[in-house]
Amino acid sequence: MDTTSQFWNWFKDNNKSYTFLNSVDETVKEQLLDKLLEQLHNYCDKLYFEIGGFPDEDQELIITAEGDKNYFDKVEKLINAAPQIDCWTFIAFKPAMPEIFTSKWDDLELNTEDMWFLPLSNNKNQDLGVRVCFNNQDLLKDNETLTPLLYKMLDTIVGEKAFALDIHYVDTDLLPDDPEEEGLYPILELPKYIEWHKSQRTQSSS
Repeated sequence: MDTTSQFWNWFKDNNKSYTFLNSVDETVKEQLLDKLLEQLHNYCDKLYFEIGGFPDEDQELIITAEGDKNYFDKVEKLINAAPQIDCWTFIAFKPAMPEIFTSKWDDLELNTEDMWFLPLSNNKNQDLGVRVCFNNQDLLKDNETLTPLLYKMLDTIVGEKAFALDIHYVDTDLLPDDPEEEGLYPILELPKYIEWHKSQRTQSSS
């Protein structure tokens, strides 16, 4: 039996333990999560998961490669082999969540409402880059913290797969006085812009 089948057979036998994760004791919850990670790592030790959902709704199991393109095929293979299990939805890659949110890393806090982006296009191969702009000069000085936090937020805004495959370059700058006049867009419009950019590439290559 291959490791894909082993994982799903194990999950079929044990999924009920994961339906009420938020209702169990913290120690039991940790043990359950460790066991799930162990089973997943038997299939591929470069994959991780997010699990949960609201009571009385389907629970979600998201399989993620944490943005590592080398293991995207492993994610897709596992999810494509997923069986139908009542009350569960299985998802390949962390999905886009283009909603207003705040994210924190050490002492640095960013809010999507204060972030804008300028599309940067490489004319030769039409790869898309983005310049993310903030209205706080001090933010730009702390690049060691800003870069990982920004990447984490972009991954959340556009989704794991789009961030890894569709954005080829990211830099930062100070927000101009009139961002719209300078061709910038609110950061939460980035998923829509990526789709538009891909459709333009498809048209120009056909």
